[in-house]
Amino acid sequence: MARWRLPVIIWFLRGSKNRYGNKRRPVTHQRRIPWASATLYGGTLFLAAAVLWKVPARPTVIPVSIYPALPSKPSWMDKRLASWKVHPTTFRSWLNQGIALLGLVMDPSDVQAHVNQLLATGLHTMTGVPLNNLPALLRLEIPALATVHPAKARPRSEPKPPRTKAQNEVDKSLPGDGGRVWAELGQDPVVGIYQTHSHESFWPYVPTGSATAYSTDWSKTIVQVGWWLAVDLHQSGIAVVQSRVNNMSEGLLASYNKSYYTAKRLLKWYPTVRMLIDLHRAPQNVPPALIQGNKVSKIAIVVGTNKLLPNEYWHQNLAFALKLSKVLEEVAPGILRGQGIETVPYRYNQQLMPADVMIEVGGPNSTLAEERYAVHDLAEAIGQLVHSDGLPKAQ
Repeated sequence: MARWRLPVIIWFLRGSKNRYGNKRRPVTHQRRIPWASATLYGGTLFLAAAVLWKVPARPTVIPVSIYPALPSKPSWMDKRLASWKVHPTTFRSWLNQGIALLGLVMDPSDVQAHVNQLLATGLHTMTGVPLNNLPALLRLEIPALATVHPAKARPRSEPKPPRTKAQNEVDKSLPGDGGRVWAELGQDPVVGIYQTHSHESFWPYVPTGSATAYSTDWSKTIVQVGWWLAVDLHQSGIAVVQSRVNNMSEGLLASYNKSYYTAKRLLKWYPTVRMLIDLHRAPQNVPPALIQGNKVSKIAIVVGTNKLLPNEYWHQNLAFALKLSKVLEEVAPGILRGQGIETVPYRYNQQLMPADVMIEVGGPNSTLAEERYAVHDLAEAIGQLVHSDGLPKAQ
């Protein structure tokens, strides 16, 4: 009888030596350079170096200013930058802003002057007496002097500047006042008005298909709106001057440069002006407000700050704009566009005096009737501030 056996299966496995005793050579991978990341990183470093080399940082404000800084020799950083032909306001100012107190390290010769200023400021804060004010120091030592008031100097009335030929220029196409370019309503004007974008008009009054709502038909432009404002102010008992100089005669880009000199001339020729208005309409369409059954252009006050260029008056301009917007909302509820005030980084020639503001009335979609209602309410609000002595004091 045959003998059956179970089949035997033999597996042949390809094995390796003991893992602990195996001396096999480790597999090595070829290192590859990440060219994309390296290029991006290198480009970023190059751009950063270019910015530090050519683009100046914004000027910093030194809070301590009781004593002038002591004269000092150039620091080693000054000499190094001079040898590299790099202006100090580029590379050095960026470093000063990025790393606190780095200026003291780069220019040790200024440390003593800086410490003097800090000490003087500290003493002034604790005692309330500025060390560079001799009468205040004497009153501190001799209290009886505090009861003696200095004699008030008599205010000197400055003579009016002589009238120039330019003030008598006439353009018959201008609205009102015989077409005078400098329209004067009343003696010793308190309010001055000019229009940087003098060509600003409104869509209903420009030819169909026009690319922009601009015109030189002054009766259909912001110049006409400024004249209405001047008339209403004068009727409320306020002397006013409106400059109708064409500040866009050299184009839109040059308008602010030209209007700067227009505003400077206005303040020079009429030194009694205490409020300066650059009148505009908004660049975008603005729906009108409905006030007492009439469609009225909405108004916004634009206040330029000192973020890009110095403007010592911007806080005073903002405070005045807040007062004006409050009175305007009381005179005509709903007339303000948005919150009524817009602060912008550009100063828009508002560095000339306190109460120097830009006022936007309506937009390119507004009608002249809507503009007329709006400036009537604006004149009433300004009149209330003027008659209640709400304007900043003369400089």
